[in-house]
Amino acid sequence: MKKRSTIQRIKDVPISRKLFIIVGTMAVLIVLELFVLWFAVHTLSSVRAFVGAEGLWSKAEKDAVYALNKYARTHNEKDYNNFEKFMSVPLGDHKTKAELLKENMNIDSARQGFIEGRIHPGDVDGMIKLMRRFHDISYLSKAISLWSQGDSIVVELIPISKSIHIQVNAPVPSQKVLDSLLQRVDLINENVTLLEDNFSFTLGEGSRWLEHLVMEILFSVALTVEISGLLFSILLSRSITRGLNEIIQASDKIKRGDLSIRATAFSNDEIGQVALSINQMAEQLIFSNEELSEFAYVASHDLQEPLRKISVFTNLLEIECKETISDKGKVYMEKIISSSLRMQKLIENILQLSHINMTGEKFTEVDLNAISTQVISDLEIKLTKLNASIHIDKLPVIEANMVQMAQLFQNIFGNSIKFNNKRPEITVSCEIINGNQLPDNYWSVVPYKFNQKATSNSHKAQEKFCRIYFKDNGIGFEEKYLERIFIIFQRLNSKSLFEGSGIGLAVCQRIINNHHGLISAQSSVDIGSTFIVTLPLSQENFLVRSSTS
Repeated sequence: MKKRSTIQRIKDVPISRKLFIIVGTMAVLIVLELFVLWFAVHTLSSVRAFVGAEGLWSKAEKDAVYALNKYARTHNEKDYNNFEKFMSVPLGDHKTKAELLKENMNIDSARQGFIEGRIHPGDVDGMIKLMRRFHDISYLSKAISLWSQGDSIVVELIPISKSIHIQVNAPVPSQKVLDSLLQRVDLINENVTLLEDNFSFTLGEGSRWLEHLVMEILFSVALTVEISGLLFSILLSRSITRGLNEIIQASDKIKRGDLSIRATAFSNDEIGQVALSINQMAEQLIFSNEELSEFAYVASHDLQEPLRKISVFTNLLEIECKETISDKGKVYMEKIISSSLRMQKLIENILQLSHINMTGEKFTEVDLNAISTQVISDLEIKLTKLNASIHIDKLPVIEANMVQMAQLFQNIFGNSIKFNNKRPEITVSCEIINGNQLPDNYWSVVPYKFNQKATSNSHKAQEKFCRIYFKDNGIGFEEKYLERIFIIFQRLNSKSLFEGSGIGLAVCQRIINNHHGLISAQSSVDIGSTFIVTLPLSQENFLVRSSTS
């Protein structure tokens, strides 16, 4: 058994499961997009918290230096207490940094350090995760290094502040010593300011890099979601449309009588199963038509012999009993003869229809002028009796089945003569048209008659067709019957007014289908009807007809 490819196995998946997979995939991608969005917002919020923390650290350091200088001047213990309070901010951040650098970090101690550094509790966990996740990134690594340098310098204020505190509380404070200590404080402040500037610049660069990174990830995920959804939708839509178009075209051809067509099953899903069912239906129709045609042919042929005998012996009986039969008996005899003749005509029509089904398309060059002349000759007696007239323009030579073309002309002429309550007048005219003047559904049904490129407008324009108009002055019919007149055994008039089997136009439709053409009608009650027959005309025949007309 031939191994199926991965693509074919995917095509064979039922449509409902394909939709489930697509919806599930899109749901996963959307969840991923939401997660990335949440991560981006959370990360950027942590960066924002770091920027705010740096501001708090810098302000607290400056306030601590200011309070210590003031304390050296005022000797007010309150100022020293303010110094200790301000120093709690950088000391708290220092505690967190020291904890984060440990291999076995105590998360509670790290949180407590940031809280002591006056960072909002809601931002603490995010800042800790940011430092642990991105500590290898150059920007954050450099910022942490600057932070470490600043911490190592700031903590020097603690012993200096204690020395100042001792000197202030001494019995005789030494101003010279205090000034020396304050100079060291100022030097520390200057060094810390430089580190704070570098820290702010580095953190700004890092935040911009992270912002760009997050935006790129968000854009990539969003683009992936959109492209995936669009791609999945297009692939599924094309798969469904391709399969449905194949089924529609095959169904249209089967409807028009072409049972040789088969729908291509591109997959084994529901649409593929429908295509296979269409093909099985066509096979069954061929088998049923063959049986029905054979039955109709045999039955009609076998019925003709007894009907012929009934007609012959009824005529003989009428002659034999001419002198003795009553007037009422003569009426009965006439009805028997009339009914048998009508039955014979019906059987002939059925045989004609079954013969079309049983014979193939044996096409030769057929001169429609010669065909029309022969048919008129066959109808000469009837035309003379009704004083009817038929006017025919120059008709082309086409590739066709000669017998079926004769039947077509005979049935249309006979129909126009039959359904007429005045002097019949029939006019036959012809024009040459381009393929792009035909309805689009024609090309969706019979493109196999031409090159496969026939679906393009340029190719349609190259194909030539002859459109023949059969116009009469008969009784006509209402527009609502246009869809019924070409269906077998359809009668629009009472049998008491016009005799007919309802087969003639069905035969015409079958013949036109065999020739890959179109037949339609236009009609107005009591004015007349026009039957329009469109047949393919090869380029060579078109040139011959044009040069000789």
